[in-house]
Amino acid sequence: MESLEKQFNQPKLSETKEESRNFLLEGPELVLPGTERKQEEEMSFSFSSNTRRYYLGHKNGKTFFTVEYFDSLPDELSKEEKQKFVKETRKQGEVEKTVYTLKYGEVPEPKKENGRPGSSQSKKYCVAQPRDFERGVIDNFVAYDKNKQVMSEILAKHSELKSEEISQLVEQTFEASRKQNPEAVRTLSGCFSEEVAEKIQVEIREQMLCKPEEIGKVQLVEILKNKKVLFYTGAGISIASGVHSMDQLHETLGIRMSERVDGFLKKAVANPQEVTDSWEGFTKAAFEKPATPAHHSLGELAKKLRSQIFTENVDYLQEKVGVKPVHLTGPWLKENIQPEWLRDIDAVVTVGLSYDDRGFLGWYKENNPNGKIIAINLNQPSYLGNEDFVLKGDCQRVIPELEKEFVKKG
Repeated sequence: MESLEKQFNQPKLSETKEESRNFLLEGPELVLPGTERKQEEEMSFSFSSNTRRYYLGHKNGKTFFTVEYFDSLPDELSKEEKQKFVKETRKQGEVEKTVYTLKYGEVPEPKKENGRPGSSQSKKYCVAQPRDFERGVIDNFVAYDKNKQVMSEILAKHSELKSEEISQLVEQTFEASRKQNPEAVRTLSGCFSEEVAEKIQVEIREQMLCKPEEIGKVQLVEILKNKKVLFYTGAGISIASGVHSMDQLHETLGIRMSERVDGFLKKAVANPQEVTDSWEGFTKAAFEKPATPAHHSLGELAKKLRSQIFTENVDYLQEKVGVKPVHLTGPWLKENIQPEWLRDIDAVVTVGLSYDDRGFLGWYKENNPNGKIIAINLNQPSYLGNEDFVLKGDCQRVIPELEKEFVKKG
């Protein structure tokens, strides 16, 4: 613990306390049993690219969706399919934009976003640049010739190529990088099966990512007892209950925004009811699935420690154990959290959070560089820096054990 204490006991940016009350130190809002579903009657998501936008919603027990294409419809659609879209002109500032719209279900009139925390906010709302040390990791790796030998060893380990073939492939890959030709790099990676390519990427990732300190439950309990912490949950805490993660939702709906015509669009024009059935399955799980053991224990820890629970999840599993988390959006954070409050938080403890999608962890570090991030996850998340910590394990086992250890030592 001595090394941990030394790392935590860094000078604050400012010891000046604001007169205003720090919401982050007040403890979570409690929810009466049976009232958790009344907290939200709506759920919606928006998925956007430069060419189109998908909007899926749930309101008053009914699901609906809208597909919008900007400027033109893809040539891959037939004449009959194109006729299902309504052409309209919208004004954005001084510019008029042509939009082709396909609606299915009882689509309500659009309303102005109010920045309130809730699942109805689009996933695009960030408070700051997301913290991600994995971004561009492969490109950074092949940008330095010193990594040629490392890559040769990785290819020899995971492929059946001869040494001459490996040497030639490595040279081609690094040459493509020097010429800033990402397409060539991707083509070269296609020389391997998907399984082998995944193993190669994992090893390169491990070489390039930061090296946070790995800690155990006893160490984390000591931190929880002596520090001001904020809990922050992701999809990993709810998957055990049957709620899809965002990646799983993309897969189920066939959403691939990088493709001009993806599975979602094909289903939307050919069999729209299939889309709403899949979407309804997701919303029902988010509202009706039972809380997991991790939700129960995290709720108890939050009450004992008077710690808030922030979440990127749209489900209401945490509410079902009597503790209301804050469902984050960027606008809500900017309007309700004073950046200087973050300096009072010694550590943000993430649970089942793979990515800093909302940019909150980046915002936390911007305003409190000496603050720590402690991840409870099966693997090392991309947002951890060298100064942070990771406790590897299944949160459904780790969080209940933490609660027991905390009670025993408290």
